[in-house]
Amino acid sequence: MEKLKREHAKYIIDFAKDVIDKTGPRLPTSPEEKLGAEIIAEKMQNATGNPSVTETFICAPRASIAAIPILGLIGIISFGLYYISPIASLITTVFDFILAAVQVFTYSAKMDFLFKKGESRNVYNSVEPASGKTDRTIVLAGHMDSSWNWNLSLTNPKTAIPKTAIGIISILAILIMSIVALAVGNISFLSIKDLATLETYTGLDIFRIVMYFLPLLCLPGCYWLSIYLTWDKSKASPGAMDNLTGCALAVAIAKYYKENPDKAPENCRFVCMGFGSEEAGLKGASAFCEKHRNDGFFNDRTYVLNLDSFRDAGYFNVVNGDVWLGTTFDKGLTDVCYKVMDDMKLNPKIIKNPAGGCDSTPLTRMGVKTVTLNAQNPTTTDYYHTIKDTVENLDEDVLATSFELLVKTVEAVADYDEKINSK
Repeated sequence: MEKLKREHAKYIIDFAKDVIDKTGPRLPTSPEEKLGAEIIAEKMQNATGNPSVTETFICAPRASIAAIPILGLIGIISFGLYYISPIASLITTVFDFILAAVQVFTYSAKMDFLFKKGESRNVYNSVEPASGKTDRTIVLAGHMDSSWNWNLSLTNPKTAIPKTAIGIISILAILIMSIVALAVGNISFLSIKDLATLETYTGLDIFRIVMYFLPLLCLPGCYWLSIYLTWDKSKASPGAMDNLTGCALAVAIAKYYKENPDKAPENCRFVCMGFGSEEAGLKGASAFCEKHRNDGFFNDRTYVLNLDSFRDAGYFNVVNGDVWLGTTFDKGLTDVCYKVMDDMKLNPKIIKNPAGGCDSTPLTRMGVKTVTLNAQNPTTTDYYHTIKDTVENLDEDVLATSFELLVKTVEAVADYDEKINSK
């Protein structure tokens, strides 16, 4: 197994390098994402000997996480409006929170109509069982796009979350101050001349002075949100860890079972999947679920292992849900995957995504058995969603272990399926 692990670790690194050398960053719906999908589809076909399937869909790439700078800019505009018309400031801050709740925190896409749309794609391929009979299907999936550069994380990952929180609190503060200003009769603010000429201050004057200067404390937070990430694709993440490692591992497993059919679980179909525009709010997985909702692609014996970011030794995780999106993934799969990691003495953790989401969420909402696996430090780092996510920073040992992990996980999932369906 050691030699096999090393061979496939090299395959994964070469896979990522080849894609990045040809595409660079692959932002959702960009020409680079399209080219990356074409390259990955070709690699899938080379691995399985079967033609890959490509499915296109339309989405708004900047309508979720990439909208955070817009939230900051609206906050800055609200700050200016506060001095002109508190009611206008109130309206813009309320809109800001609605936009954040609907688009950034829940990925609902209900306000996608406000954003420019583009075309993205999903690709997949399969290895059919040698017996010709399919009892179960195991899907190994990864997303093909890469992220916008998160400026705050790149600059100082320790302060990125506090700065983001301050930004949200700052916009909330502007909203509250706008309400207060309206509640006391749409107060008129003292001018600088007034402040200089007043000899004595009444209680109302002091209140007006406080209300005049207090919003200034909100500007830094709004500014930090406005520079949270850059839309400049030349500064975007190359996406080696997140998530060419997941894509490459999915193809490597399919390749392994194509070349070694005697090692494959009996009557098991393998699908290697590449989702598009995950960074735009899980749009590829959502589009795939919608397209295949009723066509039999998914059934009670379909299991999806979503593979998302493999780099960090000592951080093998089973991700069993997304906090923001209110999802909990399949408990049976979670337990199976955790046991395999534990048996390998990887010191695994069962965690939930504390922010954002992963492609298991749309699948879970459709009733598909799924869980997400990764090997990634769950805290904010300067290489997650930044220009530092390069091939040079991948760890061959981690990738070798990840390949072994997935081979054993596939076997364990097949055994689990046999057990629960033999009753």
